[in-house]
Amino acid sequence: MSWRGRNCAFPHCSSSRGSCSARPCWMPTRHGHESRRRSVADLELAYKEANSPFHRMDPLAKTLFILGVSFVAIFNTNLWVSVGLFVFTFFCAAFLSGVPLRMYWTFGKVLVPFVIILAIVFPFFYGGQATAGSADIALHTPIKDLTWAALGFGALLGLRFMAIGISGLMFAFTTHPLDLVERFSRRGFDYRLVHAPVLGLVLFPSFLQLGRDISVTQRIRDLGQDMNPVTRKFHRLKHLAFAMLVLGLRNGQTQAMALDIRGYGAHKTRTYMRTPPESTGGKIFGWAFFVLSIAYLVWQFNSATMSWNLG
Repeated sequence: MSWRGRNCAFPHCSSSRGSCSARPCWMPTRHGHESRRRSVADLELAYKEANSPFHRMDPLAKTLFILGVSFVAIFNTNLWVSVGLFVFTFFCAAFLSGVPLRMYWTFGKVLVPFVIILAIVFPFFYGGQATAGSADIALHTPIKDLTWAALGFGALLGLRFMAIGISGLMFAFTTHPLDLVERFSRRGFDYRLVHAPVLGLVLFPSFLQLGRDISVTQRIRDLGQDMNPVTRKFHRLKHLAFAMLVLGLRNGQTQAMALDIRGYGAHKTRTYMRTPPESTGGKIFGWAFFVLSIAYLVWQFNSATMSWNLG
């Protein structure tokens, strides 16, 4: 942070011009916050420019890849398949997305505590939903004796959310909203239907920034300083949730109206603003993974492999 003044008329100021602006010399200049603002901007969940296999992949193929990962993660009941899916998505994020792992970890720090809670709490509610281990007692607790199947069920849930989270971050980091709209509109989708994923990619970063701005405003105004820490936290969260709900809906409505008026480049007779990525290998990869995921689900949902009788 720089503490140099500019054009200050105070006697102790070293300015040579002898005239003072609206800010005294002892106040920090705005340039001292540039690096901090850049670091905050780098943490936004938005498109990152790069030249990676996933950046060159067709948005439709990437969407099929995300759907395949989600289908397998949600409906899979095999622990080793979940481990393999997580390792595969992590490999794609680390070596095929062109985005540093520290960028994924920035958002992973929010996801990991939630995953740990799932893996620890949900084994106590296990009731034979998925066969992820034997029925032998693995851990004695004051609440309930946990079997290997219950612990495997918790691990299954954690790996499920990790795989979906990593693939979702890959999609957001490597997919430009314009490319997404153009590809879906050329496939015959009405551009209003295409707005849904675009709004998700466009509004989520601004929604996070809105929450940061409101939190800073609450600290500046000393909201709830006369309360105890627990009550103050609840009071601030209540105001934060209401403000983000109202302002978020307003921003969403504004963006939706703007996209509807402009068509966001999706009208068939309009000129597109950028050349969409083309990759034959990416199309083959996306479609192949989606077909394999559907085939796995067809094999999974039958009375011979499921833990319940579908008949």
